[in-house]
Formats: sequence, C-alpha cells, structure tokens
Amino acid sequence: MFFIVCGEDTFRSRRKLTALREHFLNTRDASGMNVVRLNRKDHGLDEVAGALFATPFLAEKKLVELEGFLKAPKADRERIKEMIGRKPETTIIVFYEPEGADAFKDDELFGLLRRQKYSEEFQPLSGMKVDRFIREQVGSHGCRIDGKALRELVALVGTDSWLLYHESAKLCAYAAAGGGNAVTVEMVHELVNGEQDESVFAFLDACTGGQPGQAARILEGLFRSGVSELQVTAMLQRQVRLLIGVRDLMNRGVRNKHEIAKRLGVHHFPAGKAMVAARTLSLEALRDRQEDLLEMERRLKTESGRSRAILNAFAARFAASRIVA
Repeated sequence: MFFIVCGEDTFRSRRKLTALREHFLNTRDASGMNVVRLNRKDHGLDEVAGALFATPFLAEKKLVELEGFLKAPKADRERIKEMIGRKPETTIIVFYEPEGADAFKDDELFGLLRRQKYSEEFQPLSGMKVDRFIREQVGSHGCRIDGKALRELVALVGTDSWLLYHESAKLCAYAAAGGGNAVTVEMVHELVNGEQDESVFAFLDACTGGQPGQAARILEGLFRSGVSELQVTAMLQRQVRLLIGVRDLMNRGVRNKHEIAKRLGVHHFPAGKAMVAARTLSLEALRDRQEDLLEMERRLKTESGRSRAILNAFAARFAASRIVA
C-alpha cells in the first residue's frame, strides 16, 4: 500500500501525515516500534531499503514515511521505484513532499504514485476554503467568529494556514479568558499584529543588505511580540514566494506594480515593496532561499531547543549570499 501526501500548504499536509501515522498507531501498532520516519536530508537509500524490507516486529504491518525522496536525483528515484515494486505486502509507505504536484509533473515515479488510490495534494487556501478553514479552527476551540472579524483576520494575516491556525488559537484563548466564546472584530484589532509583515520585510531587507546582526535583532523583536518560530518561518515563506512571483514577472518584462499585483492576486502596496527587494536578487537565488526555508521548517519541527539558532543561521546564510541579478 502506498500513500502520497504533498502540497504547498504544509500545515494541512503535515496534519494529514500526522493523522495517517496516528491511525496506524491506534489500529496496528500501539507500541510505535513499527513506524519508521526517514527524510532525504539525513538518510540514504540503504536506510530506505532496510526499512522497506525489514519484517514488522510483533505486528502484521509496518509504516515507513519517506520525506523529500521524490526530489532525489533521477538514479535514486529509479532505485526507489524498483524497491517499491518488490517491497513486501507488510510494508505501508507514505511519501511526503512539501511542494505541489506541478513541481513533479514530468517525473515518472511521482506520476506512478499519483495514480494510486491514496493520493492527496494540499494547495494553498483560497476563496471560501479560507473562510471554512478559519471557522473550523475557531470551532475546534469551542468558539465562533462573525463574518466581519473573519474578513479582518484574513486582511491582516493573509491566507497562510499556519498563521491562521496560530492566530485563531490565540483569539479563542482570549475570548475564553473573558468568559465568552465569540471572536469579535475588536479582538482581531487588539491581538493580531498586521505590522508583523512589515517586520518580515525589514528582516529580508537586512539580509539582502548584508546585515545579519540587524536581521537577528528584528527576529528577536518578533519573538518578543509573541510570534512563534514557526509563525516567523511561515511569514518568511509567504514573502519569499511573493518575491519569486514578482522577480519572475519582472524577468518577463512586467514592471508596473499594479499589473504585477493583479497577476499575483495581491494588493499593489506589498507588490511595490516586493519589486524593490526583488531587484537585488536573482530568481535562482530566491528559489535557493525558498529551499532553505523548507528545510528550516522541517528542522524547527524535529530539532527541539535549537529554533533560535536555526533562524539566526538562516539570516546569516541569506545575508552572505547577496546574489544580485
């Protein structure tokens, strides 16, 4: 049996991955001794083979999670394809990729896996899905949110599911502390800091300006304001995606901020700011930084106690690159 979970919305895709693992533990392996989690950054194909072909320990099945292996070199992907073709029926494989299907559209292995019964892609939230997601998050805390407050929350935070998750939890905790269960627009104005994006832009400006010390101070300011490390990472990912979109359009000759904003579906003000920042970096450099952020997100979720060091290391690496287009 194979599962593939992918998509740019890493909050919902990782939540799905966790749900699959927990279902396996609850129904197949309460001991947890037959769950193996491997990622391409830290593990090689020999370890993958060992996990796939090992006999389950005192259980009928074993679960092997493989993260990032669909981005491996072609020769490695061919070997993976060969291995999964002869793996024992006792092994369940879950492939996880923090990117959308478009990133693998020409890959034979990905195409094979996508044709399987259990395949799910989590695209970024948009339209009514954003409203539904927020109401589900608020409802999970026993609260409700009115339409005006919901629209204001989206205006301030955007549609990033990680940020919406954290902000919804914060708003619900505040409502409960006051003895109620309704999230109001006044609470959104009081608790949700729309200036956080400004700080993220300032952080990126400091990085591209070769000022890692200033970038580190901006990060500390965000942390002091109550923003978590994962929230900072999510905001950085959103801004770098915007920079990539802007830089790509600029490379194709689009130089009007209103036209860029229209094509990217954003307000012209952040589009204009992104144009200024994107002039100093090549598209290749920005995509490299996007890869860095995906790796940083993974490390933040797996390496406890080192989050600030990981973020500061990213700032230093970004500042050191300074690749000008």
